[in-house]
Amino acid sequence: MFNHDEWILEQQNPMISLKKWQTTVDLMARLYEAPAAYITQKTSRGLQVVIASSNASNPYRAGATFAPETNLFCCKVVQECSQFYENHATSNKQWAGNPLMEKDHFNSYLGVPIYWPDGTPFGTICVLDFAVTHYNKNFLELIWQFRDLVEADLMLNNQFMQLLELSTRDDLSRLLNRRGFFAQADKQVRLASRLKQNIGVLYLDLDNLKTINDQFGHRLGDKAIAALANAIRKVIRESDVAGRIGGDEFVIVMLAENEESLTKLTYRIRQELRNQASGELEALPLLSVSIGSRLFCHPHQHSIDKMVSEVDRCMYEDKENRRLAERKA
Repeated sequence: MFNHDEWILEQQNPMISLKKWQTTVDLMARLYEAPAAYITQKTSRGLQVVIASSNASNPYRAGATFAPETNLFCCKVVQECSQFYENHATSNKQWAGNPLMEKDHFNSYLGVPIYWPDGTPFGTICVLDFAVTHYNKNFLELIWQFRDLVEADLMLNNQFMQLLELSTRDDLSRLLNRRGFFAQADKQVRLASRLKQNIGVLYLDLDNLKTINDQFGHRLGDKAIAALANAIRKVIRESDVAGRIGGDEFVIVMLAENEESLTKLTYRIRQELRNQASGELEALPLLSVSIGSRLFCHPHQHSIDKMVSEVDRCMYEDKENRRLAERKA
């Protein structure tokens, strides 16, 4: 789903039609005979113009941002969660320091709040004019109709993402399933390429799952799988991509600086897996996991499928080395 505190322009989603939003904003500017109309988003990073009307007189385009502390009309709408109409801003000392008034010479503002489907503020939809305006009741009510079109898109996106979540999430581990993992991991690789960063891949295989199932039953085997999944979730970052791609096999893809960061993550996963061995799992032999890891440096020469295949071999090497070490012990 969309991260509410990240710019929507930086988050790709096929269910949000920015082209339709552009048509809506352009129509609104024409109906109000206004030189500028916008859809804006407010986050902790400030305020960003998501859509700007195509008027030649409009001083801002999509992507323009304002710092959080800027004295803006839209910020008042978001803070008070209500419609705001200022028809003569230059006569109101409240707007001292407002760049839209002092720099761009806007004198009139009409805006209403836009909300995410969960009720939290998204931003605003608004029209601005250089002249003093006198909008009647019909114009004050019309902007809410435009707002509803935008919120309907956000609601549709929310429903789409919920369905997508159900189709790409593994029920037992609550991590991504195979299809969901490779889709997200491919995006992670493309992001790393844009940022010119290295990619780290870890391939994990829960040891002795067949023995656990045969001797203790599949219910405890499922608990062992869930324990490894819990360990993974506890130690990875929010930006990392993790999935269960087979019965006892998991993969993690992350932006990584060096091999040491992968080694540290491997250690933390094993430590956390031991912490998960409580309750019924205490009856099992020591829970353990084989882990292969590799750093793929920028520029990346392989697809995510090829990366995972190579790290799969590293995992089997780790499993064999640990078996040999146990025999010697």
